[in-house]
Amino acid sequence: MMVQKPQLTGKQLATLLQGIPVDGTIPSVEILDVTSNSQAAVKGSLFIALKGMQTHGIDFAIDAAKAGAAVIIYDSLDEYCQQRIPLLQKQVKTRWLGVAHLNLVNGEIVSRFYDEPGRDMTIIGVTGTDGKSSVTHLITQALSRLGEQVGSIGTLGYGMANHLEPITHTTPDAVTLQSYLYELRQKHCRYVIMEVSSHALEQYRVNGCQFDIAVLTNLGRDHLDYHGDMAQYAAAKEKLFTEFDLKKRVINADDEFGQNLSASFEHKTVVRYSSVCETEAEVHLIRSQITAQGQDITVDTPLGEVCARTALMGDFNVENTLACIASLISLGFDIEQLNLAVSDLQPIPGRMEKFVGSEKQPIAVVDFAHTEQALRACLAASRAHARGQLWCIFGCGGDRDKGKRQGMGRAAEQLADRVIVTDDNPRTESPEAIVADILLGMNDPEQVSVVHNRQAAIEFALSQAVSDDLVVIAGKGHEQEQIIGSERYPFCDRHVVQRVMQADK
Repeated sequence: MMVQKPQLTGKQLATLLQGIPVDGTIPSVEILDVTSNSQAAVKGSLFIALKGMQTHGIDFAIDAAKAGAAVIIYDSLDEYCQQRIPLLQKQVKTRWLGVAHLNLVNGEIVSRFYDEPGRDMTIIGVTGTDGKSSVTHLITQALSRLGEQVGSIGTLGYGMANHLEPITHTTPDAVTLQSYLYELRQKHCRYVIMEVSSHALEQYRVNGCQFDIAVLTNLGRDHLDYHGDMAQYAAAKEKLFTEFDLKKRVINADDEFGQNLSASFEHKTVVRYSSVCETEAEVHLIRSQITAQGQDITVDTPLGEVCARTALMGDFNVENTLACIASLISLGFDIEQLNLAVSDLQPIPGRMEKFVGSEKQPIAVVDFAHTEQALRACLAASRAHARGQLWCIFGCGGDRDKGKRQGMGRAAEQLADRVIVTDDNPRTESPEAIVADILLGMNDPEQVSVVHNRQAAIEFALSQAVSDDLVVIAGKGHEQEQIIGSERYPFCDRHVVQRVMQADK
């Protein structure tokens, strides 16, 4: 998505690169814009030639120069750049400047161009395998209830409060991210709640952000196609807690990785939260009660008891609420403010979102669960609200971690009464091969229905389930499209459910 950038006054290149090792003399030139996308380059741009997953920015430097880029900076230690630069300099006349470890300092350079917007706001970074979006949403919702100007950036989009514009990545690239922070500052935002993915940490996209508080939800298997193994995945997550000048660290004490992480920091910098009643965690559950709306939660904190009345389903949403409360404590709010902030917490679209139709229809729950851990939590939570059979419709994404497919199949078979395996985002993989991988995790795959067309799968389940049943549609949550091959098609689980329920009234 092309971003309409806020208008800024130009900056001297020497100001942007102050204190950063460069290969040569910094030219005296005014920079009017920064970009790492050659298609977005304009006259006076600083083009940052970064190495990507599939392509290298240096290969698009000529395009940027022809578009008017005033300076092209590249990684002076990158062997590919070293080979390409002599040839490129002969093909186009522009200013070239080598910067050591460009990927590390890219975020700081961009932040300087946008006048370091993070320094004027309190930024909370939320990371973890599951729950990032929910915790980001709950903290944003709670702060808004207290009358604070708050923005959020994450899977659901970016903007003020929870009125969000869609974005393509959980955590955007450094240029886009800093432009969002600048825009939020222009709107007098006081707090920014940001999802921070492991990819973003590993690729240094958030370098240049001045995080004040870091939150860990949990650590489970995900993205091993990128990170390789759990140790490297955990190391990527840990960067949010070790490589920034944080005031507080909010950590899930029920998670093994969280336990080890919290033990490595001074006690005064950590606020632990736990859903275990008897625990040393600073914020922990006293009791929870399922209600017709969701669940009520009573929490012990260093400030006293907090009572959260919510429309949230599931034990994991107890954890998400605890993370929200612990974050508010880290921000310095008092007990009265805490109780007000969490008095009416609502779910976000596509995250354990409940749909109730007529008396003859089943309840439907749409959730984003796309890991074994998340699917188990989703189904366990839904079981508590199902008087009849529990149905599960799910699939797995193509061109992604294949190792989790059997585990998700096993979880669905063990926890649901009826299972329908369908397509998620097959991308360029064969849908039949993806389903075959899922079925390998099941003891009795013959009992599973396979309906590749996702809309047909949802319609079938909702037509066959009875009023006491509950149908879980997992995997895509809030998403507005389905990726088949290299094409994106408009599709939304939530809209399909709403349409079926309205048509059957």
